[in-house]
Amino acid sequence: MNMERFRWIRRVAWVFLCTLSMGATAQQVAPTGGRGVLAGVSETLTVTAIDHDRRLVTLRAPDGEEETFEVSEAARNLDQVEKGDKLTVTYAEALAVRVYPVTTAIKGMVAKTSVSRSPKGAKPYGTITRQVTLTGRVAKLDRDSRMVTLEGKDGSITLKVADDVDLSKVKERDMVRIDYVETLSMAVESPNQR
Repeated sequence: MNMERFRWIRRVAWVFLCTLSMGATAQQVAPTGGRGVLAGVSETLTVTAIDHDRRLVTLRAPDGEEETFEVSEAARNLDQVEKGDKLTVTYAEALAVRVYPVTTAIKGMVAKTSVSRSPKGAKPYGTITRQVTLTGRVAKLDRDSRMVTLEGKDGSITLKVADDVDLSKVKERDMVRIDYVETLSMAVESPNQR
């Protein structure tokens, strides 16, 4: 992941913690089946200042960069956060491709998001998981470049398929299912909890 992705994670971490109904512990991210690729990035930020009354939190990244955030009233458990606490932000994504017989799949896309957060009175932690499932017919297949054009109900998309996906049995006109999962999880811990 590049530095822009890290900066994005820093900026959205508190936004997610503050405005969404987040919860329990971080979930494992995995494709729902088939073969796939998993990528992820994690960063731990330090709370260098906190003003509970004005709901301002200053975070420092490992490279020394600091930024102050205003935390929404919707965020619960801000009163549990103290100077010196560590906020670990983890982003992960997985892509899986599965091949189905033509008669068992219907073209289309389904997306779902699940969110959870820590109980009242605990240190803030939570997870947001988004899963998108796309099913369509293989319109074009180039095994050499590993590019597949998938034709769905609402148009087509061309994807590069990972080396670990066996394309030897895939042919044009097959129905293919692609599962994409991304998870953003955050947890605040006191240094003495580690």
